Order: sequence, then structure tokens, then C-alpha cells
Amino acid sequence: MIKRSFVARVRIALLLVLAVVLAACSSGVSTDTTASADAPVTTEAEPDAPVTTEAEPDELPVVNLSALSGGLTGVALKVIEENGIDEENGFDGEFFYNDPAASGQFFLQRNSDVAFDFDAIGAAIARTEGLEVSVFYPLLNNNNCIVVREGAEYESPEELIGVNVGHFGADSGTTTSFTIVLSALYGFNLLEEYTLVEAGPPALVELLQDEQVEAIFNFVPHYSRAIIQVPAECMFGPLHSVVQDLPGEAFSHLSAMAAYDDWLDENPDLAAAVMNAWDDAYEWILEDPTRITEEPYRTLLGQDNEEVLALVAQQVTEIPLFTNDWSPEVQSSVEAWIDLAAELNVLIEENPGGVVRSVDR
Repeated sequence: MIKRSFVARVRIALLLVLAVVLAACSSGVSTDTTASADAPVTTEAEPDAPVTTEAEPDELPVVNLSALSGGLTGVALKVIEENGIDEENGFDGEFFYNDPAASGQFFLQRNSDVAFDFDAIGAAIARTEGLEVSVFYPLLNNNNCIVVREGAEYESPEELIGVNVGHFGADSGTTTSFTIVLSALYGFNLLEEYTLVEAGPPALVELLQDEQVEAIFNFVPHYSRAIIQVPAECMFGPLHSVVQDLPGEAFSHLSAMAAYDDWLDENPDLAAAVMNAWDDAYEWILEDPTRITEEPYRTLLGQDNEEVLALVAQQVTEIPLFTNDWSPEVQSSVEAWIDLAAELNVLIEENPGGVVRSVDR
């Protein structure tokens, strides 16, 4: 009797569940919580409410761009970012500002598509190691200087042989460029003849001020600060001023755009867009060089002394600091620079070829 009563109750419960399901189906309400892949999803507007659809704008292609924090390449990149010059030229920039010690590797490990802080010798070295990297547009003229204290007795690089000279790395672009030029013009290898003391670019200024070294190798804005703070003077340089004295009028920029060959081959339009963006940023700077002494640029320069910042603004046109001249003549001079480095056995033994490229636009 107990079993029969239990079975009866179960049958009644099942009948009730079936009735609910049939009622739901007959009312047009689906109990399925997953939508069919082929079934369109529709929504019903409130009465009297207009139904509007807004098309999403086409997404711009993304280009990853890198530069140094604490220098002029960072300023160049920040001008593009702050003014929306990337989007104006048809791409969406992702901007990376790196410590100088890590910036080169950041690019070589392909964390950025285009580096704003490379140079021709760096690209040549990369190619000898199997990394097909090229420079394809310039950013900064070579504004390196050998800086001495104001009124010092040194008048020529030769007179620094045997004394303490500050630099920030034997393989840095600055020390490399002086090694090439002094070898070509004066016939000696500074890596062998100078007593080199290594420190970071900002710290070199204090070494010169405290008379721990007699001269330093440095670039704007650090040698700009040395001129004001020490006070000091530029004994030799900027290096682009001696181009006519070097074989083949050899010359290299302090910084240029660099990219892997396969990226350039696959994205010529994007490479041209990045070049166009720099052209626009370059014009923006030249319209009023004091713009780069204001925030957020002064933070990237790492300077807060108003006299130093005023000097940097003056040097924009005086040296000049920036450039976008990639004429055939300039490209030939950069190629001659690589040949000269190889001839003097400075970091490379031969020109690997393919370092200097141009992009049609």
C-alpha cells in the first residue's frame, strides 16, 4: 500500500511538470537559455521610442613606437602622442618610453615596431648578428660634444690623451661616434689613449663640476646643463659640423627611426605614415621651440632649471637638434659612416649592407 501511494504521488508530480512545460511552449516562451548560432537576436523597442543604430568607426592600425625617457627622442615621440598626430596620419600609436639601458633591447626583442632611438652603427651591429634591422628616417642630428670646464687649457681632443675623461659606455652611440671621428681626423683610438671614467649621462655633469674628470662626452640636454651649471663649454662638436672633413663626407644621426626589414616590407604605408607624423611634429616644434620646455616635455628632458631649458630651446635651431632630411645625399653620408667605422674597425669589421633604407610615400 505504501509503495502504491508513493508511485501515485510521483505520477501526479510528473503530470504537473509536463503541464507546465506544455503551457510554456503554447505561450511562445522558450525555456532554452542558449541562443542558436544561426538565429538572429532581436530586441523590442519601447513604444514611441525611436530605434537608432550607430556604426562603429573603422579601427586604425596600431603601430608600437619606442623612444628614450629622459632625452630628445622621447620628446619627439611625446609631441606625436600629445597632439594626436598619429591618428591624423592614419594610425593608432602605442607609445613606450624606456630607460636608456634597456631601450635598444626592447626594440630588438620586437616589443616595438619602430624605434625612435637607434642609429646606423647600432643597426649595422644588429645585422652582423643576424637581426635584419634598418634605419629609414632621421630624427636627431649628432649633437654630441666633448665638454670641458669653462676656461680650461684644453683646446683639442689630442690634449686629453692621458687624462680622465667621462663617458657613458664604450658601445654607446656617443662614445662610438667620437671614436670614429677622432680615429679618422687625429689618428688615435680614444678607447686606448684616454683614461675613461664611466657614469650615466646626468652624473657626468657632476663629475666634471667636481673636477673628477677633465672632460666628458655628452649630448643635449645634459651638456646643455653642464654649460649652465659647471659652467662648461663645448670644446669639440657637434659632430655634424665636421662632416666635410671626413672621408666620403661620412655622417650619422644621433637617432633615427629603425625597424625590422620584414615589418617595413609588409607595412610600407604604415612606415610612411610614421614618417609623415614626424614631419608634422617637427614643424610643430620649429613653430615655437619653447614648447618643448613645458610639460610634459620638460619631465622627459629631465631638466627643471629655466636657464638650461631656455638653452635647449635655443639649440633647437642653433645646432640644429632635430632633422627630417633623408635626401639621397644624406643617405650616402650615412652609408659612408658605416664604411668608415668598418675601415677603422670600430665595433664592426665590414659594412653588412642593407642598413640604410628609404620608404616611398
